[in-house]
Amino acid sequence: MRKVIVLIVLIWVAFTIMGFSQAKKEEQKNRDSQSSREVITKTYILKNISPRAAQVTLNQYIYSSSFDNDGNMLTVTIPRENIVRFEELLRQLDTEKKKIFIRIFTVIASQDNKGGEIQNKELKQVLSELQKILTFNSYRLDGVSAISVRDGQHSSTLTLSSQFQLRFDLEHIAIKGNIPGSREIDFKVQLSHKLDTMISGGKEAQATNETLLESEASVKENGYLVAGVSKIGRSGDSLVLIINVEMIK
Repeated sequence: MRKVIVLIVLIWVAFTIMGFSQAKKEEQKNRDSQSSREVITKTYILKNISPRAAQVTLNQYIYSSSFDNDGNMLTVTIPRENIVRFEELLRQLDTEKKKIFIRIFTVIASQDNKGGEIQNKELKQVLSELQKILTFNSYRLDGVSAISVRDGQHSSTLTLSSQFQLRFDLEHIAIKGNIPGSREIDFKVQLSHKLDTMISGGKEAQATNETLLESEASVKENGYLVAGVSKIGRSGDSLVLIINVEMIK
């Protein structure tokens, strides 16, 4: 009888311990669940991208965000369970973007023999190939401009060095490929000509912009691209837009 009582006591103790252990596990599980649902607020200092760009890209991981358009500080309200993934993606986004150096050549193409000597050998070769396609008799360099942009940059604008009032716009700049020397740079380009038009009986001038050309372009690294040809001025000449891109190390 005593052995039976001892056995019953042992079984009761075992079940008590198991029940206590299970209760602790459930309690910890509930704590973890509550912790994962917890909402916290964190602030990040960004170095290479704007807070707005980070907010737009990672909006699905956060509840809300705030930032100064002119600053680099991003504050987010976010579920704790999203923190690890959010910060991992933020680190990938906030990396230094590759720099691209772009040279823009404007060349005047004419039916008259009033061209000028072009010193740039690569540009001269491009025009030589272009002459096989177009019927112009001469080319002369109008101006050379340059601008530096970054991979992933949304837009950039430049007033060109030219006898004409030309505005050069780039959008959606992106590097394709990872092997140096064989990469390509994609972007959308627009070239506009600023005109002064007379109104109110010729007493006042109002500036208007005429779009000369607009296209999506892809240029090989260290390559040259004829982005377009457009009539310009009243002499019957045309303007040739040529773009050269280089990666900045």
